[in-house]
Amino acid sequence: MPSSADAVAQAADKAASTILCDCGCHPQSTKECACERAAEMRGAIAAEAASGKSGEAIIAGYVAKYGQKILISPDASGFNLVAWLAPGFGILTAALVIALAIRRWRRTAVAIRPEAASLPSGDDAAYRARLAAEVDDLR
Repeated sequence: MPSSADAVAQAADKAASTILCDCGCHPQSTKECACERAAEMRGAIAAEAASGKSGEAIIAGYVAKYGQKILISPDASGFNLVAWLAPGFGILTAALVIALAIRRWRRTAVAIRPEAASLPSGDDAAYRARLAAEVDDLR
């Protein structure tokens, strides 16, 4: 059976691993950040754990005070779920649009046959003769 010191250490470790250090430097958990603000937050978390609060209760207190932005990874529910899923959905949608565009371009390229640009017809020959005459007049 774990001792109360182990339970306090586990509660403090869980909270420190979940709560984001609000020092403003590179976003890290309070447990991993090496700044003075993180040390202060670890001390406050340890004090709350020593007073008997569970890791979940400590985290809930910080969320109530600072909002969801204090968590390393916000819960995947409500609008947060949209924020988690939207990038993947956007990438899949873009891939589908690109695949359909490439398929359409291939069909168009196959539909245009080189036979359409074969030998000039009588109208083309008359046009070329008139063009040559006009070029000669300009010289």
